[in-house]
Amino acid sequence: MSLYRRGGTWWYKFSFSGQLIRESAKTNSKTVARGAELARRRELEQAYNHIPKRERVPLFSNAADVWLAGKTGLAPKSTERYEQCVPHLREEFGKRLVCDIDANDVAEFQRKRLAAGVSNRTVNYEVGALRGVLRQFGLWGPIADRVRALPERHDVGRAVSAGDEAKLIAAASASRSPALLPLLLISLDTGMRTSEVQALRHRDLKLTWVNGNIASGEVIVPKSKTAAGTGRLIPFTRRVCACLSLWLSRFPDAAPESFVFPFHQVG
Repeated sequence: MSLYRRGGTWWYKFSFSGQLIRESAKTNSKTVARGAELARRRELEQAYNHIPKRERVPLFSNAADVWLAGKTGLAPKSTERYEQCVPHLREEFGKRLVCDIDANDVAEFQRKRLAAGVSNRTVNYEVGALRGVLRQFGLWGPIADRVRALPERHDVGRAVSAGDEAKLIAAASASRSPALLPLLLISLDTGMRTSEVQALRHRDLKLTWVNGNIASGEVIVPKSKTAAGTGRLIPFTRRVCACLSLWLSRFPDAAPESFVFPFHQVG
């Protein structure tokens, strides 16, 4: 093992496993160069003896970016939700190492978010994203038992009364958008999710036309949130058939692959 200068930079040179290792320490300090030489030799010895290199623990902000970039194959809304969660986590933990986050820090984060008026469900989503980031480094397991999810309400919805439904239909009928009424009626009468209605194509509709009007029809749901929901057959009511007759007449040249509700702008 030896050190020598080349210009203003120190280099080290030594033999390892019959090979000559000659590299620049990229420093003008002999003391630092000696430490770099020892570190390089230790690195080679560990690799030679199959000792795994210890992974550096990153800052939370960097770890969160890597985790978010790896969330591929998710539904667009799920990806969007995680993208909304990460900035709040980065604001709280961004400048800390991921190994420095414990259960007390998670509880304090929950307290701050609730004090800011955020709902329990949103805070649970954010803690779920935090869990995903820490799990990459095996750091969630040790604190998982001490992290408590916040209670969520599941009774916030209510049935639409006949009076409210009539008001909705009247407002949709008066809208400048001709797509709003058929969208609303299909959603009301079939119970399909918004994403299911938006994904409909002409090939998914089974319609019986009589004298330019739809006499009867049904839809086969092409894609659903659940496996059981995909492919289910739903008949159309009379008012859906009447409304779709007017809407589909706007697209006489539509192909089977065309969307039933294509993108458009009003005004």
